[in-house]
Amino acid sequence: MSEGLQVIGVGMHRTGSMSVKAALERLGFGPCYHGMEALRRSTDGEHWQAAYDAGGEFDWSVIFEGYRAAMDWPTLHFWERLATAYPDAKILLTDRDPERWWASHVEMLQRGTDWARELTDEQRQWAEESGFARMQTVLAMVLSATFDDRMDDKAHCLRVFKQHYERVRRTVPAERLLVYRVQEGWEPLCRFLGVDVPDEPFPHVNAGDALVDNIRMAMRLAREQEGEAVWR
Repeated sequence: MSEGLQVIGVGMHRTGSMSVKAALERLGFGPCYHGMEALRRSTDGEHWQAAYDAGGEFDWSVIFEGYRAAMDWPTLHFWERLATAYPDAKILLTDRDPERWWASHVEMLQRGTDWARELTDEQRQWAEESGFARMQTVLAMVLSATFDDRMDDKAHCLRVFKQHYERVRRTVPAERLLVYRVQEGWEPLCRFLGVDVPDEPFPHVNAGDALVDNIRMAMRLAREQEGEAVWR
């Protein structure tokens, strides 16, 4: 397999990205960079900030060295730049019914707010000193920029959702693009990537009620990497 990203996921959050991340890694297209991975690698925040400030003119190998796939935020904000930077990469557009996506989006925002309120003073201090909080800020920044800081406006968010999917379909050559829903399982994904179908169930990860646990895990892993004791 050649160096650099082989798969770039350009579907919105809450469209099965954690499940697809697990599937891609099972199929040999890993590791896969994801929003949760960004939090684990919290020092990446400065790189993503630099990429944002430069309008996407950035040496992406600084972030993606060693990775074979990327999806979710903050990757999604820069998808067109990345598609150009990695011209051989397949483009994977994970899709979902818009109304169900909106309900999951609202739930995500609420759970994220609840999680932030539960942090201890020690955890907040560590987050600020380690860069974890900065990565959180970058994730919030690109999400807010995409939705014009109107993430609780249903009509607006659904319009942004629709326009994004239309743009991807319109601009990415058909032979390079797969529009995909996780309910379709292994077959279309494996056919698109040119690999065999595994003899095992398709992974299903990060249902709505698992979001906070995943953030907590990312935070624990980030601190563990620094060689410090981790919270239980």
